[in-house]
Amino acid sequence: MAFLSFFKKKKYPIVLKRDSHSISPGMVDPGALFVMRRLRQSGFEAYLVGGCVRDILLGRNPKDFDVTTDARPNQVKRLFRKCFLIGRRFRLAHVYTGTDEFIEVATFRALVDAEEEGISKVAANNVFGTIEEDALRRDFTINALYLNSADLSVVDFTGGLRDIKKKLLRSIGDPVQRFSDDPVRMVRLARFCAMLGFSPSREDHRAARLLAHHIKDANANRMLDEMYKIFKCGASAGTFARLWEFGVLQHWIPELAPERYRDPLMKRLAVIDERRARGEEIPGNVIIAALFYDVFSGAEGASGSLQDALHAIHKRHHELAVRLRLPRVEWEKVCNTVARQTVFTRPEGGKKWSQFRAKFVRNAYFPDALTFFEIMVKATGRDESELRAWWRQTPEGERSAHGDIRSRSDRTPSRRRGRGPRDGEPRTDHTAPAEDSAIAHNVDATPIDGQAADSGTGAPKKKRRRRGGKRRRGGPRPEAQPASL
Repeated sequence: MAFLSFFKKKKYPIVLKRDSHSISPGMVDPGALFVMRRLRQSGFEAYLVGGCVRDILLGRNPKDFDVTTDARPNQVKRLFRKCFLIGRRFRLAHVYTGTDEFIEVATFRALVDAEEEGISKVAANNVFGTIEEDALRRDFTINALYLNSADLSVVDFTGGLRDIKKKLLRSIGDPVQRFSDDPVRMVRLARFCAMLGFSPSREDHRAARLLAHHIKDANANRMLDEMYKIFKCGASAGTFARLWEFGVLQHWIPELAPERYRDPLMKRLAVIDERRARGEEIPGNVIIAALFYDVFSGAEGASGSLQDALHAIHKRHHELAVRLRLPRVEWEKVCNTVARQTVFTRPEGGKKWSQFRAKFVRNAYFPDALTFFEIMVKATGRDESELRAWWRQTPEGERSAHGDIRSRSDRTPSRRRGRGPRDGEPRTDHTAPAEDSAIAHNVDATPIDGQAADSGTGAPKKKRRRRGGKRRRGGPRPEAQPASL
């Protein structure tokens, strides 16, 4: 708690009255206003906190609104009909304000040293305290700004308002200690710098370079979540440039460390950021394929066929998928997305090409594979004529206004259970595509986590019919069966 005395010397908190900043109620989500009003009416304090306050002050559109309060999680749950308590590391309340919309509500947390108190880190994370202590627990000063719902004043306990003016990203307290406690903060440092156009403080920059190797100790599931956040923020190229600069990437993803991968990777990331700026959603498997394409390249096998490429990627890079904690279904999509790139530039010819191409286009993996091919064409400047040719083969209604392919998973067909796909419907990801039925049986179908599970490939097994015999006592009467063909 050495850094606590540093803030006591400063004249904090700094309070900006309503007429001294640009935030108005119209900029806040109505659901967040409703939650905070209900909390205040019940005698509790209620503040907006974190990225939403920061983004509004910077003139950006917040993606979500988080509320913090002195009400305990169980007290919050009693105030709202649709409220669910989640989390073990941090106990949070999700208050649903719509069918799929919710406001996250957290209780002020105290500054507790788990070792000094003789408790676990999980228990220390759920010791409730004051708003001042809650502010000092947060990662960066610009994320520790509070909007008081009672009078719409902005409260700053750590110097976040000053750092916003200076466009500076600064850790709360000693960055060496904070990065040691939670190495994921180094990735967040790189992401916020790239996303907001800020620079890290000298202390944070020095600490990130010093402790870059600690990233190997970070929770793999949290790191996968951070990876997806990097691509969603629209500044993935700048983020990975910072990670290279800090030396973090070499320890996090050593496969990307070779210098020869840097330039082609940055070009692909720039294309992804451009598409994100247009508001496009890019499937997660396409993102992973773009990140590791240079690592996967060369896995086409001796014949350069789709079957050989898919089998080689599965076999050679299985350990990478395990280390990154990629879900089995996602890894299956990544392998298919990369392997199918061999088809897009394959010369046409042969009697069976037209038939193969028709099946290839109708396949469930085709939209994501073509989306990745579009990214590759834009990044390299090659194969534009081949891309236009495949666009002409794309079924109508699956291309966006920009000419880009739209994933079939983005469409919302009605849910039907208990049957296979009807004629003309795309097969699901768990069903082996028609032209890949041989591949599905040759590829190792062991799940990423190493546990035995149904790979989902191949046609579903037929149910065996009972031919005569006595019906089980108490069982349902068998339905009439059609005559055998």
